[in-house]
Amino acid sequence: MTPERAARVCLTAGFWVPLALCTWLAFTPSPPAAVFQVSDLLLHGFAFAYLSFSLSLAHHLSAVRVALWMLGYGVLIEVLQGLIPERTPEFKDLLVDGAGIAVGLVAARLLGGWSRRTLTRVLGAVLPAAR
Repeated sequence: MTPERAARVCLTAGFWVPLALCTWLAFTPSPPAAVFQVSDLLLHGFAFAYLSFSLSLAHHLSAVRVALWMLGYGVLIEVLQGLIPERTPEFKDLLVDGAGIAVGLVAARLLGGWSRRTLTRVLGAVLPAAR
């Protein structure tokens, strides 16, 4: 596998695995208590910043498309949480999701190219040389 292909696999997994974890946490009736007591709003903001950043890197989408996909994901979570008796949808979560999306997109704009190049270089050094 070439370093470029390995980097694409890592970037793709770096989006989809955390997305699956966030989705599970969003729909679990009683999610596990955090190791560190962190505000639910901070967790929302960080999750959406990371997911927006990693979606942008993994799939080379425009900022508008990333924002729309992630905002749609946030709305879907809140709507479906309204169907789970132990969970409640909250509009403020969507506002924080939006702020996280904006932070993730700024980070992707500033650090995206560097992140891809660095990952490719690191994986090139780690992968065995072709004979």
